Amino acid sequence: MKFMRLGFICTVFWVNAALAVSVTQRAGNNFRTAANNQEFTLNKNNVNPEHFGLLRTYDFNAKVETQPLVLENGAGADDLVIVTTMKNEVIGINARTNDTVYKVKLGPEISSQDMDMWKHTPTWGISATPIIDPASNTLFVASWQKKNNDNRFRDYWVYALNPLNGSQKSKPVRIFGQSQEGNGCWFNDAGATYRQNNQTKQYVYPKMRAGLALTANNGLVMAFAANGESYQGGRKNPHGFVVAFDTRALLGQPGFSKNAAIFCASAFNSWGAGIWQAGGAPVTEDDMVYVATSNGTSNNGDVDLAESMIKLRFKPSVGGARPELQKVDFYKAFLDERVAKSKCLWQDNDSEVSCGRAGAGSAGADWDFGAAGPMLVPGSRLLLQGTKDGIIYSLDKFQLGQNDRFNQLLSKPPLVATYYGGGTAENWDRVQHLNRSLPCPAAGNSDHGWFVPCGDPENNKMHHIHSLALAQRDETGGVVYVWGENSRLKSYNFSTQDGNLPTFRAEADDLASVGVESPGGMPGGLLMVSGKPSTTTGFAHAIDFDSAIVWAVFSKFGDANKEFAEGQLIAYDAATMLPGNKLQRLFRTGDDNNGGLGKMSRMIPPVVANGKVYVMIYRVGTSDCTVPDNQLPVCSQLKVYGLK
Repeated sequence: MKFMRLGFICTVFWVNAALAVSVTQRAGNNFRTAANNQEFTLNKNNVNPEHFGLLRTYDFNAKVETQPLVLENGAGADDLVIVTTMKNEVIGINARTNDTVYKVKLGPEISSQDMDMWKHTPTWGISATPIIDPASNTLFVASWQKKNNDNRFRDYWVYALNPLNGSQKSKPVRIFGQSQEGNGCWFNDAGATYRQNNQTKQYVYPKMRAGLALTANNGLVMAFAANGESYQGGRKNPHGFVVAFDTRALLGQPGFSKNAAIFCASAFNSWGAGIWQAGGAPVTEDDMVYVATSNGTSNNGDVDLAESMIKLRFKPSVGGARPELQKVDFYKAFLDERVAKSKCLWQDNDSEVSCGRAGAGSAGADWDFGAAGPMLVPGSRLLLQGTKDGIIYSLDKFQLGQNDRFNQLLSKPPLVATYYGGGTAENWDRVQHLNRSLPCPAAGNSDHGWFVPCGDPENNKMHHIHSLALAQRDETGGVVYVWGENSRLKSYNFSTQDGNLPTFRAEADDLASVGVESPGGMPGGLLMVSGKPSTTTGFAHAIDFDSAIVWAVFSKFGDANKEFAEGQLIAYDAATMLPGNKLQRLFRTGDDNNGGLGKMSRMIPPVVANGKVYVMIYRVGTSDCTVPDNQLPVCSQLKVYGLK
């Protein structure tokens, strides 16, 4: 069995004579395109119920919330699948024999009664997808652990491991420190404690979901939100953080600081701006880092950057000094808190998309600009971002616009990804004006009923976006795929050239979360594209559209966030359009009345590599799944699909 090694930094492919490659990071590459253009086994002729199906499974005695990684020839002549769990385990699996190559426990997991809103995540440990650095052959993992084996206090540690056997290359490093902006934020603030039942506990915990990333200049980048996401005041406030280490220090090389560069996205007395990104890792390019933030304080100029795209520069350790994260630029999509009328574009701030979106007296509405991870179109200046308001924003990485959100036009009109079914007559003029503040349509106005951006999102069509994928044709563009909640998979022709607007291409018939009213039905579809490299262009990221397939795991029935949803693995022809602008389905695991996959994992996309498709699901209530404190037994299972 052979697997892909998808891009480090510039999406460079390491390919041997047998075309075996490895998956080393979330979404396949640092651009987060979720595309593998080195798939030579699976194609449109053999991905069908007759030739393609389930090959094997592997059960875990813990919940898994991270994407599997695959290392070519990592188990002798066989390939190695690396999975991390919420019990702080790193597990290597022989991809051919299904045997456990190694199982390493990094530290005590946390019992999560105080931070499990839906009561189905019994423990917290490794919750962010690790990353393999090909240059040093190192697996970097962030592990959340009890402090001194006391569940009242928690610490994050960074491990540098040998991916072949899980052994430690150097001592782990604790993540702790003050941010570098002078705004008073502390990561894992030891002073933010309170007393409950005569016991002292930490008040706010940094909480990590976004995958790890690497810069081209020895930076290991991590992004955090917090367990509590509402305003509390002073030392008790939650904050979004970007933390970066010099990888040479983590490997124990002398002359480099083991202290972390820490960027806080909101001020000490502000709150929020957490970085979740549905598990997606930050985008990195050279020494630049891009992250998208969510709810919180966003009224205070360039200090409070909730609901924003933030561009940072990683500056490595020099002469033993602490590395830095330098703020370069930002785009503030909208204001998430009530502000004075004089600070809004119009006096009636209820009529503005970008001002006063929260209700009076509210700490903020649940809009989450950072609902998906950002995606940078390779070879271009275009940065795409999927949000909870059902829109894909297109930004210019060289000029994000900062606070000038009304007059600084987007680099492309935003794509109405989940409100509108498509067709040739989409109202681009209306969409293009979104960024310049769009008055709410009159109640009952059917002409504009497909897009209602104002007011409380709970009462509007909030088809959240949690995943994007790109099939790139050449330097001039390609096709963008998105599958929002309660919606269908949609595709858009997307150009990197000025003046060429996006156009709707095609959509699928399959609907996510059948019978679940919006909002709800999380997460929609989680996507990946596979195919052979293009033979018509020398552009490294281009894919052969004659072989390209779009893969998705989606919630067929139910909501995978608040409950357990019946999932389905499905594959579509990425390029061929049927009459009526429809995508052609090649394979699915169930019929119209059955998902056929099992209980889908909330935010883990499928991994496609050299003839195999790796899908993670939940196992609920099984006898071999042990959890603490009489909590609901929830563990995971890896399903491997391929040619029969």
